[in-house]
Amino acid sequence: MTEALSRSTMPTVAHILRPDRGVFSIERVSRDLRAGLPADITARAWVCPYPSRGLLPRLRGARAARRVRGRVLHMTGDAHYLALFLPRARTVLTVHDCDAIHRARGLKRLILWLVWFRLPLARAAAVVVPSEATRRDLLKLVRIDPAKVVMIENPVSPSFGPSPLRSHGGPLHILQIGTKANKNIPRLAAALSGLEVRLFIVGRPSADQTAALAAARIKFHWAENLSEEALHEAYRACDIVAFCSLSEGFGLPLVEAQRVGRPIVTSNRAPMTDVAGQGAEYADPENIDDMRRAFVRLIESPARRAELVALGRENVRRYSAERAAEAHARLYRRVARGAPLAETEA
Repeated sequence: MTEALSRSTMPTVAHILRPDRGVFSIERVSRDLRAGLPADITARAWVCPYPSRGLLPRLRGARAARRVRGRVLHMTGDAHYLALFLPRARTVLTVHDCDAIHRARGLKRLILWLVWFRLPLARAAAVVVPSEATRRDLLKLVRIDPAKVVMIENPVSPSFGPSPLRSHGGPLHILQIGTKANKNIPRLAAALSGLEVRLFIVGRPSADQTAALAAARIKFHWAENLSEEALHEAYRACDIVAFCSLSEGFGLPLVEAQRVGRPIVTSNRAPMTDVAGQGAEYADPENIDDMRRAFVRLIESPARRAELVALGRENVRRYSAERAAEAHARLYRRVARGAPLAETEA
């Protein structure tokens, strides 16, 4: 049976985006998917006009999402509650990770489980996850039919272009993307203590993180709400990307770094090992000495840095926007006509 639908039944897709936060990872992924979709699918974006704060604004946002037009409605992630009132048969929900609920406790955890996971997942005909690690985590968290959970890896944006490694004699510049608790910044600070490096952090460090950096006497600066071009420049200006997270749904900075051509130190656990492939130096993110050894290997060996760049360049070819867009297109076509989801991975 052909994948293509007749012209009268070509799916129109609405990407439902969380309240405006600028161009961040979820927004970049959905933008690149729309740009890469084949000609038989028309897609547009709708950004929720109500903030994700408090009960009433979120209810207003969910009700507003109900008025969005499209044969397929794709809630692209994070603000899962926007899927609460969407029609079950036409809704796709992307769950990037389950980290928020793992950090929550007590009543907050129960509310997150119900409003961010249990109820929205029940309203979805298909659930997209970016990694097998997220699939396993989600299926432990919520009882849903595993057949409707489809794994489609995130693409790296083609806007990230390759840049040669810098040549200089000063301290190496290390780039850290993100400051959430899972990003493991206190251990990163301890691992870098005493090394001739400078650290640039994308995101605002917490008081505890700042204290850990100060105690380790790390020379660092940070910036938040970077434009896309400023983020690109941050990658180009660094020598090594640090991504020693305790947990991730996918780890988009890994493939962004490989696309630009920067060596990585990351965690020796899924999904980082799956995403980065051979193009990274791995360390136990809970072992400061192991992290330090990984950074020292790269700091002391320009040859190893160059080797990882070459391996990363090969690895990142798996994550093209076109490949991810085609996988989503197959899913959208089947949701539009009510076909079995098992076919999407054929």
